[in-house]
Amino acid sequence: MVQAKHQQKSKAKKQPQMKKQGKQADISEFRAQFDVLGLKIIQVTADGNCFFRGLADQLEGNEEGHEKYRSMVVRYILENREMFEPFIEDDVPFDDYCQSMEKDGTWAGHMELQAASLVTRSNICIHRHMSPRWYIQNFNASGARMIHLSYHDGEHYNSVRLKEDPCDGPARPIIIKADTDLSAASHQAKGASSKSKGGAGRNIIDAGSIKLVMVGSGCENAEKVEQVLVELSGDVDAAIEYLIAERETEEDLVENDELLCQTDTSYGNGRSVPFHIPDKLTSGH
Repeated sequence: MVQAKHQQKSKAKKQPQMKKQGKQADISEFRAQFDVLGLKIIQVTADGNCFFRGLADQLEGNEEGHEKYRSMVVRYILENREMFEPFIEDDVPFDDYCQSMEKDGTWAGHMELQAASLVTRSNICIHRHMSPRWYIQNFNASGARMIHLSYHDGEHYNSVRLKEDPCDGPARPIIIKADTDLSAASHQAKGASSKSKGGAGRNIIDAGSIKLVMVGSGCENAEKVEQVLVELSGDVDAAIEYLIAERETEEDLVENDELLCQTDTSYGNGRSVPFHIPDKLTSGH
């Protein structure tokens, strides 16, 4: 599960964001990426409920069932308060947060993705343009269902299906060979590293594990990858997740710095331009 954020924030208190209208995502950037995988995007309505609409399409074949899945997710969060309350940001009271999340059009965030995985007993794969796929993997059974969604422009989700899927019911299972091979090799690497834990430091990390993490995380610095693997006792999956999360945090910091430096020169007074920074993997439309 995503880790709680302990740092203090200076932002004013805010409720989960709501947006009733929004532009449909441009899916053209995904086409080449999905053509290789034999996948297609099923666009859902951009009205602030897109994450739940995507869920409904994946599980039922009809995005109009989104209200049911929103209710299921919020109820699960309420029933598991001790699990989710530490992850609410900006000092919003837990009950207020849940009341807001129950409302039509409220954007879903990291916490709702985690709850949706648990309450539907499904793993979730988030496809992003020119970035590693992001997984919420709570179930390891070979037959565990995988929900596939695409994430656009930092604010919109769509449903992802096989090209040959007739879309007349729940989404047909998608198997991405590259991810299957990576997962299998990762388990082998874990087994090898666990047998070698009696060895010291860098010697427990083999070149295959380093390559797997570099491919899975997009990190091209082999020395850094090896260091992370050493710190994580050779756990390839954990290293991939750590490096992806680290990169996204760095991207956020750069984006925030750039936005803070922007000024409205049309007035000649250096007044800052108002801006809004959406949370990573937060559903806006």
